[in-house]
Amino acid sequence: MFRTQAELLQVPDSDIEASVRVRMQRQQVLYQGKDIEIVVSQHALRHPVAPPDAMLGQLARLVSAVDIPGLRFGVLPEFRRLPNITMNGFIMLDDVVQVEHVSAELTIDDPEQIGIYRRLMDRLWQVACEGDEARAILQRLAAEYRHQTEG
Repeated sequence: MFRTQAELLQVPDSDIEASVRVRMQRQQVLYQGKDIEIVVSQHALRHPVAPPDAMLGQLARLVSAVDIPGLRFGVLPEFRRLPNITMNGFIMLDDVVQVEHVSAELTIDDPEQIGIYRRLMDRLWQVACEGDEARAILQRLAAEYRHQTEG
């Protein structure tokens, strides 16, 4: 997945490997007992950004994440009306929001702007599926990708 984006941005292979290492290290925060919330769109999971076997691996990782203590994981299901449109992915930290764009990240530290993102997250959680419902969505998507690898 990183390679496709890196090719678009003409990033050298050594930088891709370093980026992957950093992202893998960032995942360790999931196991440090901090409260973390992750909401992902079912559309984003359905749209293949890698070969089916890689997508299967990603979905398996997400299925296991549903049960991580301190992690609130939700899926925004297809055909459920969203309260707001989000144009970009974003990460909320305690006092900063990082908005991901194609070629850069925007860091927002203005309290009023952060409040907008907090309200957006609250609204997204109102329509997100969690727990067994989220796991079922992930497993259905995995079955679709598995079918692609077999057929």
